[in-house]
Amino acid sequence: MKTTIITHNGGFHADDVFAVAVVKMWLRRNGSGGFLKRPVRRGGGKVEVIRTRNSEIIAKGDFVVDVGDEYNPEKKFFDHHQKGGAGKRSNGIPYSSFGLVWREYGQDLCGLQGVVDLIDKKIVQPIDAVDSGIDLCNLIYPKVQPYFISDLIGTYNFVPKKKKGGNLDQNFLQAVSLAEDVLGREIEMAKVEIEEQKYVEEMYQKSNDKQIIVLDKDISDKSWGAVLIQYPEPLYVIKPDGGSQNWKMKTVRKETFSFESRKALPESWAGKRGDGLIQETGVESAVFCHNKRFIVVAGTKEGIVELGRLAVEN
Repeated sequence: MKTTIITHNGGFHADDVFAVAVVKMWLRRNGSGGFLKRPVRRGGGKVEVIRTRNSEIIAKGDFVVDVGDEYNPEKKFFDHHQKGGAGKRSNGIPYSSFGLVWREYGQDLCGLQGVVDLIDKKIVQPIDAVDSGIDLCNLIYPKVQPYFISDLIGTYNFVPKKKKGGNLDQNFLQAVSLAEDVLGREIEMAKVEIEEQKYVEEMYQKSNDKQIIVLDKDISDKSWGAVLIQYPEPLYVIKPDGGSQNWKMKTVRKETFSFESRKALPESWAGKRGDGLIQETGVESAVFCHNKRFIVVAGTKEGIVELGRLAVEN
């Protein structure tokens, strides 16, 4: 008893790799529920990935992704190469096979719609955009560009001539395994991120001083940044320095994907540490200030709060 996932043969891209990964993850989680052509037990059964363009084989597949010239969720056909494609998002990014599969099964994999949306923005839409030939960013340095996850998956199309027994089908399955691991980690991280964001929102609302937000948990920069960038007042965030007894303060960025701070730390603090920073600030527990003036560390909570007050006034 096997469940077959059909995709195209030959060279592959991130969209078909991640589409297959999502289907495999969903099958492990849910099994068939009796609706597949060849049912599998919940959480069990063998899943076979077949890479082909043979129409007869495609027609018999339990799931068909990125091939078949048809988008029909009821039939479990998830292609976007047919005339007219398979639709676009409200922002204009077309759906590729990954996006179509994620739209169908993401909710069941993640449990929370917020997690589905985070993954869609972070991974699914960028992969769909690249597969559709859409530029995602303007390059500041013309000959230097970001290394996208699509580039990483692309390396699996390389089969060294000296590698005995190497072939694209094996490489494809290796890439799918990588995609499953990445998606699993990202889903768990997104769940934590949503909880962290709720906490940051609560602390912002409770804070009397909206310029300096004090957190009693070591929250990820991404989580507090996503919340506080929505408000105009926050300049600095204070939180425990994970893995030590110290406390740190970081600047709030002007924009989500920018390194420019709303208010950089005082220029006279830049690069100073220990006695040098203590002498400059008068704060006995001061430890270190980054040369780029976006982070400062103190040995006590009281000390870092005082550094925050000085930074606002400077």
